[in-house]
Amino acid sequence: MNKSIVRPGRTVKENIKTPIPVTGLKIGMYVSELDRPWLDTPFILQGFKITSHDEIKTISEHCEFVYIDGSIDAWLGAEERGPGSKTSTSSKSYSNSLSNKQEVHRATAIHQNARQLTRTFMDDVHLGQAINIQEVKKSVSECVSSIIRNPDAMMWMSKIRKKDEYTSEHSLNVGLLAISFGRHLGISEDDLNKLGFAGMLHDVGKMRTPNEVLNKEGQLTPEEYAQIQGHAQHGRDILMSHKNVYHGTVDVAYGHHEALDGSGYPRKIKASGITEFTRIVTLCDVYDAITSDRIYQKGRSSLEALKILYQNKGTKYDEKLVTEFISCIGLYPPGSIVEINSGHAGIVISTNYRNRHLPKILILRDANKIPQSEKVFDLENLSKSENTGHLIKTVIPNGSHGIRIEKYIEKGLMIT
Repeated sequence: MNKSIVRPGRTVKENIKTPIPVTGLKIGMYVSELDRPWLDTPFILQGFKITSHDEIKTISEHCEFVYIDGSIDAWLGAEERGPGSKTSTSSKSYSNSLSNKQEVHRATAIHQNARQLTRTFMDDVHLGQAINIQEVKKSVSECVSSIIRNPDAMMWMSKIRKKDEYTSEHSLNVGLLAISFGRHLGISEDDLNKLGFAGMLHDVGKMRTPNEVLNKEGQLTPEEYAQIQGHAQHGRDILMSHKNVYHGTVDVAYGHHEALDGSGYPRKIKASGITEFTRIVTLCDVYDAITSDRIYQKGRSSLEALKILYQNKGTKYDEKLVTEFISCIGLYPPGSIVEINSGHAGIVISTNYRNRHLPKILILRDANKIPQSEKVFDLENLSKSENTGHLIKTVIPNGSHGIRIEKYIEKGLMIT
């Protein structure tokens, strides 16, 4: 009789820090970090366990996001416990090989080519022609290389949007988001190419949806909504008709509107039937859709989109992936439009990875929201004073107070 082989090892507690919106706080959680300095809040202890609903209410009055500490059980194999050894993992660790300034010019050219190519293959599908698969793979490969060198540069370029070209630009942005998120997760370069390819082609089926339905400003009728939902099946059929298409791309096109609880479409399949790549692209798809301007609705802020994903984690969306996605995007990603406590408003132009609540901001509006001469506020330096007016109050949608990120990028604004 064969006996099971038990690999020697042990279970250890691995500490993790998780970013969550205050709407997700519960009694018993340990708050280790806020989205603003502790001195700007009434909390005496810098780190505390939530013991009452009143404390949650107080936190919500001062913060939008907090970080909570917890632990998970992690398996540490016996052969991996030698001096200086690391826990084995299939994840790859990436680090930036170029600075934002070094990569952004190359990223600009790659992004322009990818934008044009996405419009072209969408038009081809609309006209009943085949997609040039090799050209798409080449473009995705260039995007992957750029994002591996420095993800912020390419994601900065993805802020350029035109609502009348929503479908093609959304497809490109989802592909770029998926690559960037995959890099954050430590996915191999080969799989990043597959993931980016799937993300870029996830909505190709919409080219078989009538334009008058796709771009309708008013409420859809049940028949029109059914036509919209049909794009998942159309996407599957279109991609299956092409040779040399990675099979995961078909899964993503067919399943990116499915939900873990079975409430999605078109098949209403549950968690076990939804692949990892599909779960990743779904998050990127929802996030970009919420933050984009469309003919029938204005885009909302990045923070609002992250809250919506968080509120639906574990039901519609993969819980662990949502947490990682929030960490990947960050509270104030470059290109965010923010208002600080003094009332001034501007664009985040640099992430502070050491103190994420203290980025650099290009101030464009004064306290009365009147245009002013451009000035850079480095919140990390300004926070050293006792003036709390230089701290971020809230994130606001693109276009608020007449500030549109596309306009400033096209004028030459760069991340730092």
